[in-house]
Amino acid sequence: MADGEVAVICNIRDPFGAAMIGSRAFAAKTAKHWRKLKWTEIRQTLREAFTEWQTLPDSFLTDNELGLAGTPNDPFPGRLTLWLRRLGIKHRFIRPHCPTDQPQIERNHRTLDDLTLDEESRANVPNLQRALDRERQVYNHDFPCRASDCTGRPPLVAHPELLQPRRPYQPEQELALFDLQRVYDFLADFVFERCVSATGVVSLGRCLYSVGRRHAGKRVTVRCDPIHHDWVFAESVREQDDEVERELARRPVKQMDTHLLTGLEPSALPLPQPPIQLTLPCLVP
Repeated sequence: MADGEVAVICNIRDPFGAAMIGSRAFAAKTAKHWRKLKWTEIRQTLREAFTEWQTLPDSFLTDNELGLAGTPNDPFPGRLTLWLRRLGIKHRFIRPHCPTDQPQIERNHRTLDDLTLDEESRANVPNLQRALDRERQVYNHDFPCRASDCTGRPPLVAHPELLQPRRPYQPEQELALFDLQRVYDFLADFVFERCVSATGVVSLGRCLYSVGRRHAGKRVTVRCDPIHHDWVFAESVREQDDEVERELARRPVKQMDTHLLTGLEPSALPLPQPPIQLTLPCLVP
């Protein structure tokens, strides 16, 4: 920016209808240069897009950056994935180092960048955000688009169905839509392998679970019990001629609370309307 700030922009695009769904500019200057976005900033951008379009998508495709996918070299899902799953949204990923798996969003970056190159737009981050919002609206409603099957029509003219919410969303209703059981059912599809530390501890999803010093050094598998909401730690043992799993310990799943994943207090959930008392006549024979 002209004022010396560095902006990082998060863009969301619909690959089928060619619409620009959302864009959010974040101030990202650091002492050395700039930083990547946090998962909470991606969540903010998504939440703003859900609010504007008044709907939730079925799935969300991203690359494999740390802030999006969780811990490198570990299949344990990141918090962004878990937040999306609680809203019933599948978080999908492109193949590593294959940006061509999402060419629409790469072209979206270039288009918006070209539309906001003027001096006023690049003065500072607030000016850039206003320009992004303005150009995105012009693109969706008025810009002759050759992408997808728009055939020269603006995306929302070619695809008016994008304005019809399929899975209605309002920000004040998010906690009511938030279903923790979806996360436990999702985690039940994973099998994690871990080595028990010398102190009898296993690391899983940035949390530590004690399974006992007597199991130190063992290779264990970890599965989620979606009914009891526990992690089940087990080891493979040979019984007669078969390999079987023997349960070593169960521990409650940590850090799945609503506030951690949403950033919202449960008290923000709208209270149910009080019951209405009706007075009815009673006929006594």
